[in-house]
Amino acid sequence: MTDKKETNQSYAKIAEEYHKKRVEGNDLNKLSEEPTTFSLLKSIKGKKILDAGCGSGIYSKKLAQKGAKVYGLELNQNMINLAKNYCKNLNIEFKQGSIDKIPYPDNNFDIVLASLVIHYLKKPERAIKEFRRVLKDNGELILSTTHPIVESFIKIKDNGRKKEILITDYFKKGKYYWSLHNSKVKIPSYRMGFERLSRLLSKSGFFIQEIKEATLNKKLNLPAHLKKFIGCPIFIIIKSRKIK
Repeated sequence: MTDKKETNQSYAKIAEEYHKKRVEGNDLNKLSEEPTTFSLLKSIKGKKILDAGCGSGIYSKKLAQKGAKVYGLELNQNMINLAKNYCKNLNIEFKQGSIDKIPYPDNNFDIVLASLVIHYLKKPERAIKEFRRVLKDNGELILSTTHPIVESFIKIKDNGRKKEILITDYFKKGKYYWSLHNSKVKIPSYRMGFERLSRLLSKSGFFIQEIKEATLNKKLNLPAHLKKFIGCPIFIIIKSRKIK
C-alpha cells in the first residue's frame, strides 16, 4: 500500500472525529502548533494562499477571516466535504488532490501553508518542489511537522520540580504510527527531523528565514492527558522564502 493510500484510508475513518476535536480546541494542534504557525503569518490581507493539506478547513477559515484569498487542497474526500460545510459562508475554493502533484499553475500563490502534512509522505522531495513551483518569486512557505523529540520519546516523567524525557532512536528514519486521543485508528507518518527538512528546503530553492519549536503554555487549562507535554517541544514550524 502506498503512503498516500494508507493515510487517505486512515483519515476517511476519523474525519468527523478529527474535525470535532479541532473545533473544540482541546488538542495539541490547536493549543500548540496553530498559535505558533500563525505567529509567522504577518499581514495576509489580500494575499493568495494555498492551504496545502487543508484537512477539514480549520486554517482555511481562519485565513479567509483575516482577509486572505484562500485555496484549500486536501487528499481525503471526507475532509473536503467537512471543509466545504465548515467554510460554507466564505469564498474558499477546495480541491481534492495531493501536495506532491498540486493542481495549480506556476507562480500562483503569495504563501503556501503546509501545516502538519509533509510527514505523511515517504519521499517528500516532490512536494517541496511543488510548493516552490506554485509560489510566486519571493513567496513564502510556512511548513510544520512533528518535532523529533515527540517522534522518539518513550516516556515523559514530571516530578514537580523538573521534567525528564526518555527518548530512543532520535535519528531513526522511516515510518511510525500514532492515534488521536481515545481513538484506535492508527495513522502513518514518516520521521522528518531538523537536518532532513533544512536540507530539503535549501536544495529545493528556499531560504530558511525562521524556525520555531512549539510547546504548550503552562497557563492554559489543559486536559489531563496533555499536561505532560508542558515544556516539551512538540512541533517544528519553518518559515522559508522562495529564491531564484
